[in-house]
Amino acid sequence: MKNRTKVLIDSDIANEIDDQFALAYAFSCQDKLDILGITIAPFRVSWQKNLSIRDGMIDSKNDAYRLLRFFGIKHDSNNPFVYLGCEGFLSEGYNSTNPAVEKIIQLAHENKSFYICCLGTLTNIAMALRIEPSIASKIKVVWLGTDNVLLDKFEDTNYKKDIQAFNEILASKIDLTIFPTYLARTFVTSTYEFSQNVKGNHVAKYLTSIMNNFIFTEENLGIKTIYDIGPVAYLLHKDKFEVKKIDAHIILKSKDMKIDDARKVNYIISIPKHSFVWCDFLKAINSNKDYYFKPDIFFISDTHFNHERKVRLKQVPFKTVEEMNKELVKRWNNKVGPNDIVYHLGDFGDYDFVKKLNGKIHLICGNYEEKDYGKNFEEFRKKLIKLGFADVIKNGVYLDKKVLGEKVYLTHKPSNHAKDCLTIFGHVHDLALVKKFGFNVCVTYHYFSPISQKTAKKYLNFVKNFADGEVFI
Repeated sequence: MKNRTKVLIDSDIANEIDDQFALAYAFSCQDKLDILGITIAPFRVSWQKNLSIRDGMIDSKNDAYRLLRFFGIKHDSNNPFVYLGCEGFLSEGYNSTNPAVEKIIQLAHENKSFYICCLGTLTNIAMALRIEPSIASKIKVVWLGTDNVLLDKFEDTNYKKDIQAFNEILASKIDLTIFPTYLARTFVTSTYEFSQNVKGNHVAKYLTSIMNNFIFTEENLGIKTIYDIGPVAYLLHKDKFEVKKIDAHIILKSKDMKIDDARKVNYIISIPKHSFVWCDFLKAINSNKDYYFKPDIFFISDTHFNHERKVRLKQVPFKTVEEMNKELVKRWNNKVGPNDIVYHLGDFGDYDFVKKLNGKIHLICGNYEEKDYGKNFEEFRKKLIKLGFADVIKNGVYLDKKVLGEKVYLTHKPSNHAKDCLTIFGHVHDLALVKKFGFNVCVTYHYFSPISQKTAKKYLNFVKNFADGEVFI
């Protein structure tokens, strides 16, 4: 595909759902855009006070992985596509290199010129320019930020979170195009409108699911502004946007900052009709073909969703059951994709949580499930499958040898282990990670998240070949 626009996307994808829409838009238009990678920008938000900048970036990286799978792109250590950026803001004294900064510098050396579509703060780009100012001539930045230039100060978060980074970009010679947030506010949709205008491919289903998770209140009525599709639309249809070169001093709000008197920036002053951008976005999303990946397989037990008793007895490191639920769902979905398979070895908790979790979940009943189904297991099973479980199994089950390379038995209680092979179990929350007959996948041993097929094989190998009598309690 010739004449594609080369672009690196700099995103704080876990910050807001509009990044996910913008990335999906860009990757749906790879006939026009040659996407060189994704760099992860730092962010901090008031509604996630306990989340460190690094943790937020890890969440962004995992969200990017999940989205990339829908487009047939796999990221791994040998072939990276996603790069973590600055773990702090320049305004707060951050001054260090990182994979994202190194990638920006590398691309500048490898290409005559390329775009960076910046959907968050300008931190990563500014840091790259600090390290190697000469790359400014190779990079064209399209950034969503600032507001009406006539205002005395800008209040948008992409500007306010790192004013120092903005000032350093302004002081450089880099080609900067600003997409002001007041224009991006026209890209509005609602949970209902969006669901009615997308088709059933994987990308559309994914965006619908995150849109539906957006909290509907009497104040917002399910209406959401999808700001970040604006810069992507500009890269795809520059002829539809009116851009004016303006004096950089007009948008410089820091009085102690000095920039070249001749410095100009490109400022988008007019955009096409709202319907044009949305129709183009929807056309791109709906045209996606589904990619098939062999599903990954995971194991977990004892999530106890909504079981306040676990918090009260301090069996989990969470202050409230709400915090526990939120963290369990987040850690699960950060690992598990929509088409992956999860074997849950009992004590699931509130069964309605299956609707919030990725993957096809096979539930092997534990003691809590046993209490719930009583004397009518089949009725219980039908109810849970209707809720969204892939299957519900009353007792333990042998796993296909192909999954872990050997015969393995799955059950809830370790006391029910198999006699003819190793067993993967749950139930015991401490002092029983490995036994002579197998190992434990209870959440308390595995950072409250499912373990992968690869990790399960390592445990089986350890129990069979390396553990001796002193290991077992």
